[in-house]
Amino acid sequence: MGIRDEDVRRVREATDLAALIGRRVSLRKVGVRHVGLCPFHSERTPSFSVNGADGFYHCFGCGASGDAITYVRETEHCDFTEAVELLAAGAGIELNYDQPSERLGQQRRKELLDLLAAAADFYHDRLLRGPDAGPARAYLRRRGYGRDTVVKWRLGYAPPLRDALCVHLGAAPERLAAAGLAYAGPRGAATPSDDATAPGPAGAAPSGLASDFFRDRIMFPICDSSGRPVSFAGRLLPRDGEPTPTGPKYKNTAGTPVYDKSRVLYGLHLAKQAARVADRIVVCEGHTDVIGCSLAGIDEAVATCGTALTQQHAELLSRTAKRIVLAFDADVAGQNAAERVHQWEREYGLDVFVASFPPGTDPGDLAASDPPALRRALDGAQPLHAFRAERILARADLVSPGGRDRAADEAAEVLAVYPADILNEADLEPIARRIPMGVEELRQRVDTARARANSGRTAQRPPARRPDEAPPPPDPGDGYFANESIGNFGLIEDVEAGPATVPLGRRVRVRIEQAARHRAAAERLLLEAAASEGDAVKLMVSDLFVTSIAREAFSRIASDPRWREEVRGVSQESELVSIASDSASDDVKLLLVAAAAGGEELSAEEAMDRVATSLWHYVQDTILRISDGADVPFAPVDVEVSPTERLRFRQEWLRWLLDREAELRDLDARIGAAQAVASWLRGVAASTKDRPAPPDASG
Repeated sequence: MGIRDEDVRRVREATDLAALIGRRVSLRKVGVRHVGLCPFHSERTPSFSVNGADGFYHCFGCGASGDAITYVRETEHCDFTEAVELLAAGAGIELNYDQPSERLGQQRRKELLDLLAAAADFYHDRLLRGPDAGPARAYLRRRGYGRDTVVKWRLGYAPPLRDALCVHLGAAPERLAAAGLAYAGPRGAATPSDDATAPGPAGAAPSGLASDFFRDRIMFPICDSSGRPVSFAGRLLPRDGEPTPTGPKYKNTAGTPVYDKSRVLYGLHLAKQAARVADRIVVCEGHTDVIGCSLAGIDEAVATCGTALTQQHAELLSRTAKRIVLAFDADVAGQNAAERVHQWEREYGLDVFVASFPPGTDPGDLAASDPPALRRALDGAQPLHAFRAERILARADLVSPGGRDRAADEAAEVLAVYPADILNEADLEPIARRIPMGVEELRQRVDTARARANSGRTAQRPPARRPDEAPPPPDPGDGYFANESIGNFGLIEDVEAGPATVPLGRRVRVRIEQAARHRAAAERLLLEAAASEGDAVKLMVSDLFVTSIAREAFSRIASDPRWREEVRGVSQESELVSIASDSASDDVKLLLVAAAAGGEELSAEEAMDRVATSLWHYVQDTILRISDGADVPFAPVDVEVSPTERLRFRQEWLRWLLDREAELRDLDARIGAAQAVASWLRGVAASTKDRPAPPDASG
């Protein structure tokens, strides 16, 4: 949905950032700023600063930074539009959308969410007070769920009447059906039911317009990351002395306009803060597993909603904690599900561990029977790569030489997806001992498998240039236009009618804003690279930094040989809480303190990797802008140049940037690519001409 830019600006201006963050974080006013413990990572000394006047926050510990919209997105796990809508509702601002259909769609979404919230209240009140909910209350007590648990998780009871909820809500049948709460049909039509035999009072009959989707079931409301009910799971209610009711044990809401099970995790709204404190998040398979973990004192647990863990789940989890503990059932299906997650580890920077439970048990069972054993299983979870290798060895023939050889190769293939610097002897030794095989021999097999995989990935690419062979960026006078072939990079088709500069599309702007926020969050790490020993600082320019204080800190590091003397012996944490003003120099000083401390522990290779990564993100942003129709940043073309030549110039820049983007990800070519990009940016910054000359690639 496209919210108009002026409305987004109004929402930012109307939001009191300190008050917004103060709902979750205990803030103390220091000068015109507020400081407190960071909500995004675990710490004991406050390093989180909120500048309410400028509407900006920054953590000097983990690098998290942004405005009110960023804060809501990160804490509520929602997208840009949802964050703006939440803040607008709190500020009483009516939003306008680019398309009328978008506004209608948002109104419909709000109607469905309101219906689901009312349904959750109805089910919950029925469980607490309804005379027909006695068996449901008794069942929950037998499971160890007291009133506090019922209230915390808003558990409910769907009565056996066919249309109790429909009558209570009084909404149009099609709206109830769209929310997943009812079956809708023509008057007098029979409605499907999996609870046809559910007991009910004599004379109960369908309304003829709609009938409840859930009947005679324990209700588990499933909420989004903001705590709004978006769907339900209903458990069949067993009754003492009666035959087991027919129908599935669990009945779940199907997909709706407000619910996609691949994007929702049960209990995330309650687990977020605990996960940040514990620095981990536990992922279970079922709702009762999560509640059981909570009863055992493990509040950082969530569950997938009747589906396997998806890529969208992995991205959602990565915003809360990087250490993920999979607490899946001990059966084959649960173990297979755990093994499939490895593909997202590196993509989202996750450290995935797998907990082992006794055969035939799940976290919910263990939480009820032996809570200490559950905690030991979670605390002793093994890394995912070790778990996958152990599964290979468990089913391998380790008696015969051929079987051991095959098992070693299979285990090596699993381990090869992890960089060599991550796998140490402690990781390889248990696997080598099981085969049995020497640790060095296993490492050699892993290295061979890794080299084979890397060669397969690069087989389709042209050979990488030597580090000193990256060409300079294009210039209109350098003969780049001799090639008449104009590739399609998403540029405008009608070059004669196209404007000199095309405004960026909304999606592109959002992506660039997101990338800028990520770059801002990584600024402290980049400053550490600048402060490290080695030549990394020579490949850095101020354009890599988003915030002005980080640019100033980098300028000090790059140009002032005595900058360390000013911060030597200063404690970052004690300095932060003692600041009585809000001057930019204080913020710069804190960044320099952090950079000095982190740079001392950083190797030259690690520093270079951070710089290359930052340059790669910068090049990606530039490619995105040019592809959307913008002129090349820092390389304007004379207004007299024809549209055709202007387009060709941009396309040649795209070719050059796309080559550098690929090389910055290649360990063999990234130094030369980094030198070329940094030389270009440094030449641009130093130039005072309208059209700066291309830099020399040698740097």
